[in-house]
Formats: sequence, structure tokens, C-alpha cells
Amino acid sequence: MKDHANIVAARPVSWSVQSWQRFWAAPDPEVARARVPTIVTPDVVGYWPFATKTASGTIGYRDRILALLALVPDLRLEMKETAAEANHIFIRWTGAGTGPHGRFECTGVDRILLRDGLVYENRIYSDHEIFAHLACITGTA
Repeated sequence: MKDHANIVAARPVSWSVQSWQRFWAAPDPEVARARVPTIVTPDVVGYWPFATKTASGTIGYRDRILALLALVPDLRLEMKETAAEANHIFIRWTGAGTGPHGRFECTGVDRILLRDGLVYENRIYSDHEIFAHLACITGTA
């Protein structure tokens, strides 16, 4: 029997609001490791709160997500509303998890730009301290 990560990585995929919801409802690092390269362009750029360095390229983008999940293993995000204009998608979300200072709740907005169904830019807006901590531990502050 093939493992889930190989099945996900093998089929062609594009990004969608529904896939965002499914993933962040119960994020799994192994799914992220396999799936991110299938839903982003090779030149993807991620702008994260408190970070002075972007998460660039498939591996850099994926690794920033993996670092967040390592920092907050029980992180869950819930989409509250979304808006779209052509290839520009906005998702307002709430989140909860347990970080280095205990249980927290946060809010934010992702602005996602798509090219041919793949993410080529993501700007994440949130003022929660968990993102400042993430920037420190990833050396991007």
C-alpha cells in the first residue's frame, strides 16, 4: 500500500480555498512536506509577520510552514470569510494552539496570489506574538 505523502505528491494539484480549509483544520507536517511543492510556483514568495526575510522558493516556503507547525504542533486555523478578485484571494482566519508561552488564540488575513492555479505570493497579516517568536527561531527577524 502506498503511503499518503506519496499519493499526494504524485497527482497534479492546484491551490484552492477548500484545500486551505482542509489542511489548516488539522495540519500535518508530512502532508505539508508532500503537498506544498504541488501547489506553489518554483518562485513563490511568502511574506510573514515580523520577518524581515521572505520565505522564497518552494523549499523556503515549505520550510517556514513546517517551522510554524514544529513551534505550534496543535495549531488549527479556521476560515471566517474569504474574498476573491481574479487571481487574488483573501482569507480572514482565526487560530488557536499551544506555543512556548502556553495556549493562545490569534487572528489574521492571508492575501494569496495565484498563477495558473498555483500560489506565487502569500502575504500573511497578523500581529500575534507567535509570529515574532517564529521569526526569531527561523533567523528571519
